[in-house]
Amino acid sequence: MKLSEKKRLALIEAAQSEFIEHGFAAANMDRVCELAGASKRTLYRHFSSKDVLFFEAVKSAHQGQSPCVQLDYDPNTDLELQLAAYLRAKLNFLYQDFGLPLARMVISEFIRTPELAESYLQQLQQKDEQLENWFMDAIADRKLKNQDPAKMSNMLMCLLNGNFMWPQLVANQEVPSNEQQEQIIGDMLQLFLNGYRC
Repeated sequence: MKLSEKKRLALIEAAQSEFIEHGFAAANMDRVCELAGASKRTLYRHFSSKDVLFFEAVKSAHQGQSPCVQLDYDPNTDLELQLAAYLRAKLNFLYQDFGLPLARMVISEFIRTPELAESYLQQLQQKDEQLENWFMDAIADRKLKNQDPAKMSNMLMCLLNGNFMWPQLVANQEVPSNEQQEQIIGDMLQLFLNGYRC
């Protein structure tokens, strides 16, 4: 990796921490540069404004889950077990990385800067291609009804976010314990698969 790309990634990582700790309005680009070990000139060579840096920090946080969250259809493994493992990986990213703190910060900025929240929500609602492909494979294997994989993926993600993200963001509920997470995931998947299983 070139030095320039290393500096860019260091700036994004530093910006994520800065935005989470101080919010968008109070985030300080000098602190970002200090944390990243970069000059302001380097920062503005890569990112033309604070807004651009923010959008890149959000995008990078979401892309960061891709290597950690993998889903390949296995015809020899129970559908519920496969989906449960995928949802657990999603929750690990949400609760242990930048997911929930970043979401909290964006929501807190919603009134002051609606376009920031809009951009974040667009990232959040992006298609989950891995999950869609998994549904296509399960349908082709005649394990699930022949329905729209995009709609199925969206439905499952709505159930996940409705149980594990929005209550923490909007109602300030505690993060569920591991036991509670397992119970909720099991209930969700039973409900979901009862509607779609052949």
